[in-house]
Amino acid sequence: MEFLVSLFQEIDLYFLIWARITGFMLTAIPFNSRNIPGQVRVWLAALITFLIFTIHSRENFQISQTPGGYLLQFLGEALIGAILGFLTQLTFSALQLAGQMIDMQMGFGIVNVIDPQYGIQIPVLGNFKYILAVLFFLTINGHHMLLAALARSYRFLPLGNLHFSGAFYSFIFTLAGEMFLTAFKISLPVLGALFITDLALGIIARTVPQMNVFIVGLPLKIGVGLGLLMLILPLFLWIFSSIFTGLFEDLNKLLVILGR
Repeated sequence: MEFLVSLFQEIDLYFLIWARITGFMLTAIPFNSRNIPGQVRVWLAALITFLIFTIHSRENFQISQTPGGYLLQFLGEALIGAILGFLTQLTFSALQLAGQMIDMQMGFGIVNVIDPQYGIQIPVLGNFKYILAVLFFLTINGHHMLLAALARSYRFLPLGNLHFSGAFYSFIFTLAGEMFLTAFKISLPVLGALFITDLALGIIARTVPQMNVFIVGLPLKIGVGLGLLMLILPLFLWIFSSIFTGLFEDLNKLLVILGR
């Protein structure tokens, strides 16, 4: 009973904690998946908020006593959660982009499937790599590590202490640039093989004009691309592990930057 009384007395603290967690749930992969019912996400956010609420006290935070100030703090906490979740989207987008780059070179650029997450059309291999990465992420309990990072955020960045410095913007832009670089590195082996295939087809077209390279080239490039993907598929476990390790390190760096 005393705990319930304390909860109602500090309901403003509870909702500020809930705002950051909800913002995170709406943007972080895999919590923002449409396959997870909205009611489940709401109750999960409420449960995590309750657990964090029990280990923090009002004295640790600066909570505005005016309605306008409290509203700004509420929106700021939701923004912090959304920013933390956005980092996971950058990571998974790099993997999806790598598949899309391969699709374009293999001739799968016009073959799209519906992404159930965002309701848009994406290339086949881009969707394949995305699903494979999510499954690996869940296998290594990456979602648990994300929740642990979210819980640590209240120590690095207390409630009501939001401010953006130049280091924050520089860090985000750097990560966005690294997303494209990572996608290129992942797709480079297949892109290189497809480039050599195109080069060989060009030489054949010059030396054997009777051969229709447009008819031969498309199935050949698809076969080369899929065959090489099957060969290097075991390497994706190491690639995913390295990328997700970098994700958790980037989350910790971001918390330090925001907490300055």
